[in-house]
Amino acid sequence: MLGNRWLPLALTTGAALALWALAAANGYAWQLIWLPAAVAGAAWPRHHTRTLDNCLRRLRRERERRE
Repeated sequence: MLGNRWLPLALTTGAALALWALAAANGYAWQLIWLPAAVAGAAWPRHHTRTLDNCLRRLRRERERRE
């Protein structure tokens, strides 16, 4: 059903929604409206190797220019 890549996103967003619902029940819905979106953004799956490859490629280019 859910791939391993999307499972952390689903779990953390679900937990954030549960916390937001608890806050809403106590009257703090508008103060914490940002919580589910912020957690989902932080847990969004991304390729970690792409950023590392780009960084290493940039460093190699800078070294070649210096030499």
